[in-house]
Amino acid sequence: MTSIEDDPLSWDRHLARMIERVDSDELPAQLVAGLSGLISFTMATMFIMRGQSRPICIYENFPDSINKIGIENFVSGTYVLNPVYRAHLNGIKQGVHRFRDLAPDDYFSSGFTETHKVILAPDEEIAHLTEGWPRGFEELVIVAPIGDVTVEIDLYRRYKDGGFSQANIDILSSRMQVIGAIMIKFWQLRSDKLAPNPRDNSINDIYDGFGADVLSLREREVIQYVLRGHSSGSIALNLDVSVTTIKTHRKRAYSKLKISSQSELFSMFLNCAKASFG
Repeated sequence: MTSIEDDPLSWDRHLARMIERVDSDELPAQLVAGLSGLISFTMATMFIMRGQSRPICIYENFPDSINKIGIENFVSGTYVLNPVYRAHLNGIKQGVHRFRDLAPDDYFSSGFTETHKVILAPDEEIAHLTEGWPRGFEELVIVAPIGDVTVEIDLYRRYKDGGFSQANIDILSSRMQVIGAIMIKFWQLRSDKLAPNPRDNSINDIYDGFGADVLSLREREVIQYVLRGHSSGSIALNLDVSVTTIKTHRKRAYSKLKISSQSELFSMFLNCAKASFG
């Protein structure tokens, strides 16, 4: 694979093709080809996230040797646990991110079951994987938000090949203004074809109704923030109360839900989502 170090003009040639194809279904593949001229990676995916709707996978180049059921499991339910999705809900900024850096501390602990199509994987970036997702890869996330939509490209490289270096991130970041503009323009020109159906607000209803039968309004509000990836400090800022107050609400909510950990909270929430999604 030719890199920019081997051919300094490779990016310019790919960029010209991207501009030509920005209003075409060929753009994602051409953009990925251009990125491969900047840094080395094994495979890539591209998703569209709209509000709290399920992500839409518009591109993937997983080799035939890799089971693609992982993508199906992801878009059908486990996306609600994904750090990128949760960062999208919280207003992620345009740029290049290491996947693991988007996950809160202690994001995923033991006690979660495989019934949610999630498996424990201590050797992976955030200690779990969607069932069927390829193992042994580091992930870089390139995001371009526009309104309540986030256009996301994920690049994957095997750990055994060294993963991604800071130099890789710097190279992509130095061209992020152009990459982001292309991603956003592609969405603007193709949104009616990429997402022609009404938004799926079912997950929003699940968030709003979760724990309604046992929790107070404030406790539900706090738990919704937790499920969306906010820390106690972040929740306190959003609700304009002290961190101690948030921890008290959280403790009472856990007690009423008969759970004792964030892992159990995620499990209970996914049970609700699973029942609603069918």
